[in-house]
Amino acid sequence: MSSLHIKAVNKHYGDYHALKNIDIQIDSGEFLVLVGPSGCGKSTLMNTIAGLDQISEGAILIGDQEVTQLSPKDRDIAMVFQSYALYPSMTVRRNIAFGLEMRKVSPEQIAQEVDRVARLLQIDHLLERKPAELSGGQRQRVAMGRALAREPKIYLFDEPLSNLDAKLRVEMRTEIKKLHQRLKTTIVYVTHDQIEAMTLADRIAVMKDGVLLQLASPEQIYNNPVNMFVAGFMGSPSMNFVRSHLRSLNDGFAVELVNRDGERHLVPLPDRGKALSDWVNREVILGIRPEQIRQASDSPAGTYEGHLTTVLDVVEPTGADTLVVTQLNDQEVTARLDPESHPVPGCPFRLSVDLSKAVLFDPQSEDRIH
Repeated sequence: MSSLHIKAVNKHYGDYHALKNIDIQIDSGEFLVLVGPSGCGKSTLMNTIAGLDQISEGAILIGDQEVTQLSPKDRDIAMVFQSYALYPSMTVRRNIAFGLEMRKVSPEQIAQEVDRVARLLQIDHLLERKPAELSGGQRQRVAMGRALAREPKIYLFDEPLSNLDAKLRVEMRTEIKKLHQRLKTTIVYVTHDQIEAMTLADRIAVMKDGVLLQLASPEQIYNNPVNMFVAGFMGSPSMNFVRSHLRSLNDGFAVELVNRDGERHLVPLPDRGKALSDWVNREVILGIRPEQIRQASDSPAGTYEGHLTTVLDVVEPTGADTLVVTQLNDQEVTARLDPESHPVPGCPFRLSVDLSKAVLFDPQSEDRIH
């Protein structure tokens, strides 16, 4: 295990600026997930860490050693690819052992290491098979085993689960999580799947257009996004963005919400001192998660809640909960309801809007209003 410092890294491809001053410090044993849409630069950054692509400016340090100019084989990094990259003519045993053989490790040590990794990943019964005889999940385990057999300083995972079906992806995600908890290895993991990022990461780095937008824990990214892009990218269903106006209410502030019938409601916001004073009577964008809009109970609204009646346009039962689509301020919003609420599309339904964790954004810059 070792720490990793990506230090003011820039990458140019001619006139195209692929990575823009990326600076990330990763502690030894930490699980960092790089997340963002296609083309955001996350795989480019991964390739620069591995040495597969040279950076234009900056430095990369593994532990106390700068490795910026070192070749991939001298960086002591293991990489697991999206495509598995297994040798089709070799058995599982040989695929796992191949890297060790190239490093001139003794046959006795290789046998011990292959057996250890195979037991760890529960593929010891597959050692004499070839990749064509394996399922997608088994192939991914072999690819992971080949990386784990080397015991490098850092593991790099480049969208390793994207080729698997949904059920297998969930199972492999759990395996990777358990593996990290057991081995305490330093991992950098690239994905465009925000659920993978939330469930696996110690910290998440959200990227867009080669820029690192936010680096924080999953909880911080989810509850305190720095801008609308981060807020909308993380979470499923994604955060609702509702154009509204900020109003004064008693000694604090409130957001104005209008239901389908044009009824206006002022829903209080948590006390933020004088931070919002400059925004009173101005347009803001209210960011509110689907789970913050739910069925209203018969009890009075809480401190930061507003009860309002609206009509549901769409009802989507998912088993664990029920998603509904309605309108607030003439904009579609999604709410996450209890499956026992039995909502009916086209019928009036009483909702509770909880703003205790709501986020406000500047309509122009799309940055969070603090």
